[in-house]
Amino acid sequence: MKKLAQEGKLTYEAAFAIMGETKKDELDKVVIKNDTLKKYFPRSYTPRQMEDVIIKLLEQWQRRQQRQNER
Repeated sequence: MKKLAQEGKLTYEAAFAIMGETKKDELDKVVIKNDTLKKYFPRSYTPRQMEDVIIKLLEQWQRRQQRQNER
């Protein structure tokens, strides 16, 4: 947008189109709020510890899914 503005080519339509684009970083993120997670973990767990447990559980789930699909 800055470049278009400097070139004098920034229109309302162009700005609206740019703002409506899905950004790459938006596609790569999954956000789970702390309040949602806190009920499943002890208070002493850090965010890193919670992430580690979630990843381990997802890996177990994935292996189980693969075994079921092989049947």
